[in-house]
Amino acid sequence: MDILIDIQSSERDTPHIAFAFALARSFAAHVTGLQVIAMDAMVVALPDPLIVLENEENVAHQRHEWWDAACRRHGVAGSWEVQRGVHRRVLVRRASFADLLVGRLPGSGSGIPLGTGLLARVLMTRVAPMVLVPDACSGALPRRLLLAWNGSAVAARAIRAALPVLTRARHITLLAGDRAGRLRTGADALLRGWLERHGIVCDWIELPAQVAAGEAICRYATEARADAIVMGAWGRSRLRELALGGTTRHLLANASVPLFLSA
Repeated sequence: MDILIDIQSSERDTPHIAFAFALARSFAAHVTGLQVIAMDAMVVALPDPLIVLENEENVAHQRHEWWDAACRRHGVAGSWEVQRGVHRRVLVRRASFADLLVGRLPGSGSGIPLGTGLLARVLMTRVAPMVLVPDACSGALPRRLLLAWNGSAVAARAIRAALPVLTRARHITLLAGDRAGRLRTGADALLRGWLERHGIVCDWIELPAQVAAGEAICRYATEARADAIVMGAWGRSRLRELALGGTTRHLLANASVPLFLSA
């Protein structure tokens, strides 16, 4: 497994980095720390922007020693990369050669437009599944999981991507719901068979059709004492989600545990 972590210049021992190390240690994965020297409009508007970018890049390269020491401390194989460019494009290109992208989930009050933030837009490209880790997370490997299931291919991809973690979990709750009443026709049997063949046992809970999915996922995750949520992102039209909100936006704003997401 290859894990890629999006790391900002001020981040060192944040929960999302600790979480990625926990995954890498458990699955003998290679973990790459990536710091992007962003060529955004603010930098370009500065006097001598190339000098500013070169200075930032030099400082970023100097963090290599910190990264190597962190990898040794956590007992994992890793590498440090610094790339210059448009942040989203760099992440999309680099994540296409990763099995999992790990990023920080700032949450509400961060000033970042939820649902249109950098990592959410990278997720929409479908280059790799993603784990977004809130600052309140302990950084430990999750053992109690909540799976959100609506019968869609997107939800199936998220569950399949989380298979390594599912096989190590002590307890799994599957929350099944489909407001449209169509997607799960035949899909439930396929999912049950897939879970059984992989030796995965879970508590299956049916979500009433009239209940808002985002709020229900957060509530059931708390009741089940889940320490991670697995779900497909952008279940409706992506443009409609961006404009009106929806399950994905609700989780991005309110999740207190890591989100395993696939689009």
